[in-house]
Amino acid sequence: MVGKAQINLGKLVLRLLPGLYLRRQLQWAQSHAISDQTFFLTFDCDTGRDAKAALKIQHRLHQAGMRAGYAIPGELLRDHWDDYQKLLTIGGYLINHGYREHAAIDSASGRLYSTFSYRDVDDEVWQQDIIDGHNTIAELTGNEPRIFRTPHFGEFNTPRQLKKLYRFLAKNGYRLSSSTTPVFGFLNGSVQTQPNGLIEFPLSGSLVKPTQLVDSWGYIAAPDALGRGALIAELERYLTHFSLGEIPFTNIYFDPADIVNDEEVLDLLVRFKPYCHPGYDKYLGSEMSN
Repeated sequence: MVGKAQINLGKLVLRLLPGLYLRRQLQWAQSHAISDQTFFLTFDCDTGRDAKAALKIQHRLHQAGMRAGYAIPGELLRDHWDDYQKLLTIGGYLINHGYREHAAIDSASGRLYSTFSYRDVDDEVWQQDIIDGHNTIAELTGNEPRIFRTPHFGEFNTPRQLKKLYRFLAKNGYRLSSSTTPVFGFLNGSVQTQPNGLIEFPLSGSLVKPTQLVDSWGYIAAPDALGRGALIAELERYLTHFSLGEIPFTNIYFDPADIVNDEEVLDLLVRFKPYCHPGYDKYLGSEMSN
């Protein structure tokens, strides 16, 4: 696993030479991917307002023949099970996102704020949160999850934190995590197999500003968001490379409520259909790479 100095150096390199990010991702895909289906789409459902939005989006994706993963805290999964149960019948699949609801909506601004982060609690607390989320999914679906995503990207990404996380996940039967930021993909490859066998899928970054996640928070919902236009331009940039046969391994996510009514963004996501992988869960069955 890379150290803090390597991570900081990687971020600096990406700021100075952003073109290296795409080049590295293309090189990795050419060496490891066995098909052109290298686009993975997921959603983080961090508040109650995401439930019906997620169902509406998955209906749209299902019509296009696309599957997507949904990371949902156990508390919210239980509270909105009617909607999420329907989602599972039309191509959605679940990612353990812990149990406790970890975000809330400010009544004045309408913006999200954090209420719980793994970085702020003792190991026993976040470990129990993972177990509680696991048990909730198993109880509701009858299937034990094998895929995990930490709450709040980038907040639990130090080498020490990740080492403990991966050890705990592997010990409890998990096979895949998608919990790290784009710099990890740049340094270690788009798919990383840990010494204990766990696979990590880092999230993808902007092609012009690679340290920036391609997500709805950074482009739409954050106080300093880059703007909807920048998100559309980023998705179009990725689509252009895919259409030219330059197929990078791409792993992006959104909060459903942020984009559910944005037809232009949804249309762009559907255009990834020829390159869309069936999902993390299907990846585990095919093992595209070692």
